[in-house]
Amino acid sequence: MKRALIVQTAYLGDVILSQPLWAALKRERPDVEIDVLVQPHWAELIRPDVAINNVLTFDKRGGEGSLRGMLHLTKSLQARQYDAALCPHPSFRSALLLVMARIPQRIGFDDSSGKFFFTQRVRRDPAEHEVDRVLSLLTALGLRTADDQRQPRLHLADDLHNDADEKMRGWGIDPDKRIVCVHPGSVWATKRWLPERFAAVISELADDGLQAVVLGGRDDIEAANIVQDRARTMPVNLAGKLSLTELALILSRAALLVTNDSGPMHIAGAVGTPVVAVFGSTTPELGYAPYGENTRVVQANLPCRPCGPHGYKRCPLDHFNCMKQITAVEVTAACRELLA
Repeated sequence: MKRALIVQTAYLGDVILSQPLWAALKRERPDVEIDVLVQPHWAELIRPDVAINNVLTFDKRGGEGSLRGMLHLTKSLQARQYDAALCPHPSFRSALLLVMARIPQRIGFDDSSGKFFFTQRVRRDPAEHEVDRVLSLLTALGLRTADDQRQPRLHLADDLHNDADEKMRGWGIDPDKRIVCVHPGSVWATKRWLPERFAAVISELADDGLQAVVLGGRDDIEAANIVQDRARTMPVNLAGKLSLTELALILSRAALLVTNDSGPMHIAGAVGTPVVAVFGSTTPELGYAPYGENTRVVQANLPCRPCGPHGYKRCPLDHFNCMKQITAVEVTAACRELLA
């Protein structure tokens, strides 16, 4: 095997949790050229990874998602002459893409929608964490990964670190203070803890001497503004103002992230930052809890959880007790435990 392709065109968190896969493949087969195919908006975050030769993009929700776009992409992949492809993404389209690209060895999970397109199928264990499930694809190549080599890692470009203090000051953050970041957003409404309770948590931690920073994308600005308005001590509000790499930089400098079940939760873990995660409609047992030792999950014990693998736009039972029953006192206690 001289050239391999890894396909992960799902959400941001899925891409980060797949990082140990290409890192392990490079470690075990250093002579193999590894390309990774992701959605365009995630590419900047993994491009500095030294284990990757090329980061390729597939805008599946844009023009490339059409048949014409698929044909154009497959021609490009054919020209690269891959010997093997590993596909942790369980979609039909991802598996079909590998056949169209004429990649001879195609490895994926036995429960994937396009499993019949794979030449080798690996059992996907629902009881495992997603990191361990993704790494199990290596068994089809006769490879295994040690337990101490499973933590996802993000590699930030050197130029980000070189002027990090200056960037922090430009954002209104004192680089000499301990920072607690909060991320009150999520793609799914049933994964969002109440913003006023995030505000209560950072108010308590500000009393402990930490500087609070509110993070989020453009869709999270409303929730971030509520956190800012309700906090006793004014936090730095950067929602909608950062690139993904800038978000990763700030998280790498933070003492803690308090967050919902979201992509930034996995970014924090991958840059070595402790995480307190509030889980509502989803549960850690689904396999997407923050990975690592310096993490805590705060959740309510309810029989209706999980109500789905990802979440919903509204609570299916119209009570939203999975989030309402989680108090700021509980989350603050988990934060102080990790900050001690």
